[in-house]
Amino acid sequence: MPSNLWILPEEMGDYAYTEYTLEAAQVASNLLWAMSGRKYTGETIVTERYTCTLRNNRMGPSDRTNSPVLFGGDVYNIPSGDYDEYSELTSDGLSPESRIRLRGRPVTRIITIRNKNGKVLDPSSYYLVDHSTIQIKAGTPWTPCNVEITYAYGVSVPTAGKMAARKLAIEFARLWAGDEMCELPQRVTSVSRQGVSYTILDNQEFIDELRTGLYEIDLFLKVVNPDNARRKSKVFSVDTPRARRYNPKPPRLVADDDFDLTLSTLVGSISWTSTGSGADLSNFFPQNSTYTPKVVLRNYGETTSVTLESSSIVLDYEDDKLDFTIPYEKAQAALGMVDPGTWTLYASSFEDEVESLVELASGNLQIKMY
Repeated sequence: MPSNLWILPEEMGDYAYTEYTLEAAQVASNLLWAMSGRKYTGETIVTERYTCTLRNNRMGPSDRTNSPVLFGGDVYNIPSGDYDEYSELTSDGLSPESRIRLRGRPVTRIITIRNKNGKVLDPSSYYLVDHSTIQIKAGTPWTPCNVEITYAYGVSVPTAGKMAARKLAIEFARLWAGDEMCELPQRVTSVSRQGVSYTILDNQEFIDELRTGLYEIDLFLKVVNPDNARRKSKVFSVDTPRARRYNPKPPRLVADDDFDLTLSTLVGSISWTSTGSGADLSNFFPQNSTYTPKVVLRNYGETTSVTLESSSIVLDYEDDKLDFTIPYEKAQAALGMVDPGTWTLYASSFEDEVESLVELASGNLQIKMY
């Protein structure tokens, strides 16, 4: 099923706020997506990480000088450069190392590309080819390893499809609410002739033809799927690299709206302020205090930690308030791109070169994948 609804609940007119509105929109979207040949998925935004293709394909003791290449149906070990995620190349604009074929297709737009250090690549240094491939322009510093790409892909739903989905969703909402105005065809038909009443069952052959029995909906389906195809044809290539998508772990700490932070890949940083959070900092950060604030980011397993620079933390002694900002690069270095982690605010002091830490506040920290 597509991840996007063909029709939103608020677009259903008088039936926008009924008990069955959301379910009706979901069912109508799913049915019309399937009955139209699964063509119109809507736009989906994803963030994917592409690792070093050559390094992944190498094997055996010759992996530093050769890479297996499929040629004429046979596999040959071809001499290759020995770059990895710590190397930096300059794109020539022509070689396979200068382009990346994305997993989701057709690609409609590239939102951001981040290199191995989390820096955003200048949009003028690349372009999209054939709705599927990112081409890096010649002369651009570039490493095709651990590249993080946020992009949108999918086929938008035509206006006729949206109107058909709206009609079908409304009829389902009417059906489930017991509304007599429902126009969906029923199998049971009562007939009365010459004083004799009896019931017949309609075999509803239109269902076998991927139709609904409603004119405006079936008109759309007949135009976009005249041959009753069950799905779009696909070509599968074993040579196309596949990006990794993950299902992240749940937050490590108990969820708290005042302390949990989610950093989007589309922005450069996220900030937190103690105002209104309930965190009491007055005992540790008066202007003459020996304590200094310290913020530490940790990954889910607490095996990696990153400390924010002092320039990222701002103390307002007059209002007894503390703010800090987490740059994307720091969060990515601490957490990675998959699982959530935590942030912790400490009051830090030193005595005889030994650091003493008092925990003041903490929360979950996560990188949102778009």
